[in-house]
Amino acid sequence: MKQLGIWCLIILGMLLAVPMVMVFGGGFYDASLLANVQTMNTDGEDIESKEDEKELISALAKMVSADEQEEVLKAHAVMIRTYRMRRKLGIVSEGELSYMTQEEMKTLWQKDYDKNYKRLEDAVKETSGLVMYCNNELIEPIYHKASAGMTRDAKGIYNMDIPYLKPVVSEDEAVEDIIVTKEEVVSTLQSVYPTLVVQPSFLEQQIQIIAKDQGGYIESLQVGNSIIDGESFRKLFKLPSACFTMSYDDTSIQFRVKGIGHGVGLSQEGAIRMAKAGATYEEILKYYYTDIEIKNF
Repeated sequence: MKQLGIWCLIILGMLLAVPMVMVFGGGFYDASLLANVQTMNTDGEDIESKEDEKELISALAKMVSADEQEEVLKAHAVMIRTYRMRRKLGIVSEGELSYMTQEEMKTLWQKDYDKNYKRLEDAVKETSGLVMYCNNELIEPIYHKASAGMTRDAKGIYNMDIPYLKPVVSEDEAVEDIIVTKEEVVSTLQSVYPTLVVQPSFLEQQIQIIAKDQGGYIESLQVGNSIIDGESFRKLFKLPSACFTMSYDDTSIQFRVKGIGHGVGLSQEGAIRMAKAGATYEEILKYYYTDIEIKNF
């Protein structure tokens, strides 16, 4: 009897040492397992934890408007998941994801919070586990706001051939005129390039476009005694993209700029246009990222 009592105490101690929770329907489950509940695919394989799901929704809220087309939301969910999976595997990726907190969502959406959150949650769940591959490798899901009529070949930006980042037609309507005084142009250039020789009265002769890519994006310019790449030049003057023309008057330069962003990868405006025309998220992704597969990780 004494031995039975000792064994009862040992068993009770073991039970107390493992965090347990009661679940309706009978039985006990390890609390640490419930904290990391997994969604399952049709084969019963683990796809995405609840914590992953929340983070995907937070990134999705930051990346795209919650009231966009459902297929646009799904496409972005797959892009975010692909990026996150690359990071988890230690693969170097361009840039960083940004996340929107629950408090920020509630402040932004106000009375529409529940509706908008549900739309993003549905997009994440309906694409659960799906990521993009090219040649059996996770792709870099680079994107931009709007193209200048055609997306860019990644080689023009990253100096390397990336098979799934090739130019495709994307007739986005984004044109902006930006006026900068000649004095400001000179002072801005010389603040970054101190040895640059330029003068306000001769800027029309001293700034010449050397090369453009097939989408019309400027790859390089001759500026005085220096050569500057198009992306660096456009960032200096906060131009929306490197696809621009220049016109001059006595005191200023007018930049007519087409597109928003670097122009590589998926165009968000183009994706919206495709979705409105009836394209699915798979069709959108496979159009902008050439020769890819979309499948479970």
